[in-house]
Amino acid sequence: LLLLASATPSVESFTAAKSGKYSLFVLKNRYGSAVLPQVRTVDMKKEILSGNTLDISRELCGAISDTLSSKKQAIILLNRRGKNTYISCPQCGYVLSCPNCSISLTYHSANNRMMCHYCGYSAPSGGKCPNCGGEHLKFLGAGTQKVEEELNALFPKARVLRLDADSTAARDSYAKRLDEFANGEYDILLGTQMVAKGLDFPNVTLVGVLGADSATYSDDFRGFERTFSLLTQVIGRAGRGDSAGTAVIQSLNPDSELIELAARQDYEGFYNDEIMTRKLMIYPPYCDICTVSTRSFVKSEAQNAVNEVFANIKSLLQGEYSDIKTIILGPAPAAVPRVNNKYRFRMIIKCKNGKRFREMLKKATEIKQKGDVTVTVDINPETVI
Repeated sequence: LLLLASATPSVESFTAAKSGKYSLFVLKNRYGSAVLPQVRTVDMKKEILSGNTLDISRELCGAISDTLSSKKQAIILLNRRGKNTYISCPQCGYVLSCPNCSISLTYHSANNRMMCHYCGYSAPSGGKCPNCGGEHLKFLGAGTQKVEEELNALFPKARVLRLDADSTAARDSYAKRLDEFANGEYDILLGTQMVAKGLDFPNVTLVGVLGADSATYSDDFRGFERTFSLLTQVIGRAGRGDSAGTAVIQSLNPDSELIELAARQDYEGFYNDEIMTRKLMIYPPYCDICTVSTRSFVKSEAQNAVNEVFANIKSLLQGEYSDIKTIILGPAPAAVPRVNNKYRFRMIIKCKNGKRFREMLKKATEIKQKGDVTVTVDINPETVI
């Protein structure tokens, strides 16, 4: 017997359940006498226009104050670590980037360094703009370290616990810190997605979500699903005990249907919308997804390799494997074109995964263009970015 249990199952799993491939059992009520939290949304555009320069809205600030006065606890979710998510020169507009990767550097206040979250590169903060020599760099965007500073300034008597990849690097520190929060040693738990799921703290009556819609702007077709799941799960952390819960969702687009569905904990409503989009765009569960990626220290070698694989696939599909139906997107540079000094190209293949398709792929990836090129095939990956 295999039991899959989730308040937010994947679209593919729920489709399998609705079609009878899995048996479906729906629990319509929360455990015990707990009721769903009251959810309020905050338009951060209005907050900015009204002069609030903080990342914490006035509404959330008031809710935190009420929670602390009631001797209850709060969880704040921001799915970005570090203090500032990018550093820019106001004179020329240049954004400081990792020398090894095509990604901006994140400022970490704990060690006063600029860091790359892809390859681990770090450098002291400050200095001049490497593009124009400007001396007044701007630190922009908010991560968990910045919000931690805001919480400490707004609520100096509150005990704030930050949980992210930086604060839990030591062995067993994640479990230890959660135990400390459960035991009442902290008033506010601030963290990335690691605080969103599977936690049961009866004394938590408030959940705040910052940047609720940021993940919906990604290139991944699962971006909406991930955002809905994250919001639904973290909202469910509030009011699990005897006291009623409240959730405050901050967004630049508070009228988004996705946020409204998450606020209502309406999984079936989300599923009905998402499955229509998946069918229209031909994405899982209406097909399988295969990514073919090439990596090399030499850009031309990685590009030539992916082009060769693409040509091989076209040739095979027109010949011995003409019975296989596919839709090929690309080849093109990856969403992050260079990581750790390796250039990356990819193509996305919409297909029906089967023995002949895998056989065709094996032949197509036997390329002449070698060098230091790495070719990777991933069928039904978690992300296509």
